[in-house]
Amino acid sequence: MNLKKLIFCIAFFGVIGATMAQTADSYEAEYARRIKLESINGVYIPTDLYDAFAEITRLSNAADLEKFKNAPDSVIYKSHFGLKKWIQLNWGLDDGSRISDYLKQRGISVPDDMANILVLMFHRQLNNQPLNLEEETGKITRRMEQEKMKRDSMKVIISVEKRPHKG
Repeated sequence: MNLKKLIFCIAFFGVIGATMAQTADSYEAEYARRIKLESINGVYIPTDLYDAFAEITRLSNAADLEKFKNAPDSVIYKSHFGLKKWIQLNWGLDDGSRISDYLKQRGISVPDDMANILVLMFHRQLNNQPLNLEEETGKITRRMEQEKMKRDSMKVIISVEKRPHKG
C-alpha cells in the first residue's frame, strides 16, 4: 500500500471511529432523555407494569390474549421470540425508556430479563395470580451473582508485577 492510501485509510477510519464512539457522558445524557419520552419511534412506552399490561392488551386481539393466557408456564418461560422480542425492540429496553428505567429501579438491568419479567408478569396478571415481582427480581439477582462468581472463578492471572514502594 502506498503512503497516500495509508494516510487516507487512517484519516477515514479515524473520522468514522470518532463519530461512532459514544462516551459514557453522552450515553448517560441520551439515556436521561429517552426515559422521559412518552413514545419512541412512534411507539407508546409504558410507565410501569400495569401500564404495560394495558398496552399489551390494547395491541392484542382477544383470541391471541386467550391463547397466551392459557399457555403453560413452561412456554412462557422458554419463549425468546414473539412478544418478548417485540417488547425489547419497541419499548427501548436496550437503550433506555420509561419502562426500562422502571424495571432498572427495581434491580432488573439486563434487557432480556426485563422482557422476560414483563411477559411473565402479564401472564400472571391475566391468570389472576400474584405477580411476586420482588421474588422474581431476587431470582434474577441470584442468577447474576452466580454467573459472576463462575466468570470470576475462571479468571487466570497472567502475571503479577511488584513495584517498589516509594516513601
